[in-house]
Amino acid sequence: MNIFRFRDRLGILDERSRHFLKTVAWLGGYVTPEQAQELGIRNSVTRVHVQLKDLESWRFIKPVSAYPSIYQVTKSVTRLMGADLSARRQHTLETIQTRLLTVNFYLEAIHWPVEFVFDHKQKISKICELIHEPFLLPHRSSKPYLWQDIVLQRPSGEVVLTMVDHFGRHPYRQLYRHLKRFAPTLGPHDLGLMIVVSSERREQLFRRQLNRTGLQRLLESQGVYLPLRDMVTIYRVRRAVPVVRPVITNRQQLRELRARKLANQGLSDAQQQTRHVIHNKGTHTKTAISNEEGGTSW
Repeated sequence: MNIFRFRDRLGILDERSRHFLKTVAWLGGYVTPEQAQELGIRNSVTRVHVQLKDLESWRFIKPVSAYPSIYQVTKSVTRLMGADLSARRQHTLETIQTRLLTVNFYLEAIHWPVEFVFDHKQKISKICELIHEPFLLPHRSSKPYLWQDIVLQRPSGEVVLTMVDHFGRHPYRQLYRHLKRFAPTLGPHDLGLMIVVSSERREQLFRRQLNRTGLQRLLESQGVYLPLRDMVTIYRVRRAVPVVRPVITNRQQLRELRARKLANQGLSDAQQQTRHVIHNKGTHTKTAISNEEGGTSW
């Protein structure tokens, strides 16, 4: 078997691993070994690590952090799903933490009486069952676009549009953008809004924003006159998100690091040579050295 061919590597996967990879991709593309075990990839810690190493060797995931261990799905998973959710692309550390928070939220919410709607067509269908107007949904390229939105459905039929707090971004701007996208769909429908946060401090910051007049005016401009604080549920995830320490995983990044290191070394050598230049009359002065160093700002 040629494990470098996608169809051969695909044939190695069991159903549990397929489900695991698809779930991780839908949730943002990143996962820790602890999360992988709770997602059901394997039952014991040892087997989880072995399976993750196998998926890495089969090029379905790759490590992106030295400690703690964090894996990201690859292009092979997007081929498996038939959709590119940007889960395989390079992201900032804050985005990685946000997506790990999304997995933590999923692991807690799956114990609720709620269904996660991952399929894009189903998201559109379930919301349109309530609003009956597809043109009110967020659009991209003249088509409804909910690929990266988290949509939940309660047993009562209520659909909950969920936003996960992004590490490092201001609560007001996040709320404003979220409401601007979905305000046309809100109103007397069974549509709810949920904000997922990682700490008590972030929860307090978001609660303060719910009284901002700018956000209320945004809703009123779309014909929604209900108080925002009555429309939004804020949920604080109990599981802590690890601090991400990146590891260089490709040759291009390694070359860039070496180039910066050589440039810094060259700069250091040039500064040392400048300090040893013999000036006129064979003497050094503090003033001359000061002017030489002060002429360049790094």
